[in-house]
Amino acid sequence: MTLEFLTFIVGALAGILTGLGALAAYYAATRQNRLTATSIAADWLRDLRAWASEAVDVLAESTYMCRRSDSTLSSSEQAIATRCRYRLSALIDRGRFLLPNEREGEHGDHKASAYKGYRHPALDALVAAERILDGAIDLFAFPDRKAALIGVQREFVSIVQAILDPRSMNKTVAAILRHAQEDRRKDPSFGGLLPDPSKTPEGDEGLLYTASLRYEEATKR
Repeated sequence: MTLEFLTFIVGALAGILTGLGALAAYYAATRQNRLTATSIAADWLRDLRAWASEAVDVLAESTYMCRRSDSTLSSSEQAIATRCRYRLSALIDRGRFLLPNEREGEHGDHKASAYKGYRHPALDALVAAERILDGAIDLFAFPDRKAALIGVQREFVSIVQAILDPRSMNKTVAAILRHAQEDRRKDPSFGGLLPDPSKTPEGDEGLLYTASLRYEEATKR
């Protein structure tokens, strides 16, 4: 075996090792980037869920403050409405940190940068609620403020739920449980996490009736 051939072999091996090292570094960097992206997405979803949950609290308080077919508010109700309005106003601007305006080059050129473009639909729902409480918006087919706020809250929940996609998240959690907990693999609903295809949901009255039967049975003992 000549010296030139040995030199060639050593050089080739060094080149292969260098290539393998670069490939390993590439895959390590790719994996780290994926982990970082996953962490960022998880943090964003957590922040959106917290923001939306607070908004639902305010919308629910606003709804219960209003009375059916009553166009006027008492002084105490007006105080609650005012508190809900400034909380909604703050939530609207905080929501811009997560759901910024869209198509900013098409509308509102004269506005500050965060307000150029069109609001995200989730923010539109909160703006509508604030204006309902202020009495500064047409209620259209709604008979009163209470009905309008209920409708707006349902729209808001539906918009945010479409982003968070809890159904897919629950399926992912169920898959993890199925892998980690062998004794639960035969449970199609994982204790109610997923819908059981063999059962029809009871509904609120059905659940209340079942609970009353349990209570009745317990009181007989």
